[in-house]
Order: sequence, then structure tokens, then C-alpha cells
Amino acid sequence: MSPQEFEGRVAIVTGASSGIGRATAEMLASRGALVAAFARTATVAGLEMLAIDGDVSDPDAIERLFAETESRLGDCDILINCAGMIDPKILTEVTLEDWDRMFAVNVRGTFLASRRALPSMIARRAGAIVNVASISGVPGPEKFPGWVSYCASKAAVIGLIEALAVEVKQFGVRVNSVSPGSVDTKMWADASGGAPAAMTADEVAEVICFLASDRARAVNGQDVHVYSS
Repeated sequence: MSPQEFEGRVAIVTGASSGIGRATAEMLASRGALVAAFARTATVAGLEMLAIDGDVSDPDAIERLFAETESRLGDCDILINCAGMIDPKILTEVTLEDWDRMFAVNVRGTFLASRRALPSMIARRAGAIVNVASISGVPGPEKFPGWVSYCASKAAVIGLIEALAVEVKQFGVRVNSVSPGSVDTKMWADASGGAPAAMTADEVAEVICFLASDRARAVNGQDVHVYSS
């Protein structure tokens, strides 16, 4: 691996203000990428990259993200869909608004950003999209009670990459995802009641960067489990 393997490439990372998104944005930038960091907060403090604020589920915000990135950095070569949320409640207590918001952030946001990134990737016959799913969306591993809406949304993200990868592989674009287990982030700490995490955000970011790189040029439509049972 070259220490500057992403030199000259433009990467957009959603959910970049903290956790896995921040770790990924920093890692891409440290390896030469020109990074646009997108988050709900007005600034992404401490990051030497283009910081853009907005709600990932808002089509206008996504258009502004890409338009500003294209104007200041160039067309998107790498898209990391990391923005996500969790709101633990047993299903009988989940309101329609709760359910819709979970899917708006975790699924609709991924759809909107991917749809906006693809035309220029297809035109250039190159590009990589990596979505952050979760082991909670993978059939098999035991789920946490109160996480039904989160699990369903992350399963949808995995289904999205499997189908989208087939649509765009003829154009030289790869689409993959990672499904981490428990990661040492504020979101995990808040949702788990303080249970210990199995890995760091940097460890997950390393897998994301691999999937975004030319080292993974033969990997497409795969959900990589970053998880130890």
C-alpha cells in the first residue's frame, strides 16, 4: 500500500463529524485524498478538509454537498455513506415518525448520495462507493431487543449495495459495504448503555479505505463483516 494511494482523488464522507465517519475522513485525507466532510454540524472541527453541513436525508442538502465539492475539489471519485442513527425502542413504542426518520437517515440518505455520485462516476468509468451497514442488519447474529427499526434499516442498506453493484459494474464502478459489530463510538455508548465495544473506529475505517482503494478492484457487491462472534 502506498502511503499516498488516494492522491488526487476526491472523496465525500457523510456522517464525518465523529465516530467511523470522522476516522475514515481523516484516514483518506492522510493518504492523499481531497476530502469533503459532510455532517449535520456546521463545522467539522479540527479536520483539514472541505466541511459542509446538512441533513443527509434532504435532497437539497445532498445537491449542495456535491455541487460545492465539484466546484472546489472536482468530481467525486469515492463516496463513503457513513451517516447513520439509532433510536432504541421496542417495536410497540416506535411511532411512524420514529420509523420514517430511521429510514430517512440510514437508507434514504444513502440512496440520495449514491444517486447523485453515480452520473460522473459512470461517465468516467471509475468510482467506488462504500456504505456503512451493521452486523445488526446481517441475518444470523443475535440482535439486541429494541433495535428492530435499526436492524431493518441496515438490512436495507446491505440489499441496496448488492443490487446496485450489479447495475453499475459494467461502468467500472464498485459498490460495497462494511458491517461492523460494536465500535467504540458515542453512538454505541449511548445505545448500548455503556457496554464495552469490540473495536475502534480506526479499525473499521481501515477496512473502508481498503474497499475504496484500487487494492479492492476485484471486490464488488460485497458486505464485509468487521465482527468477531
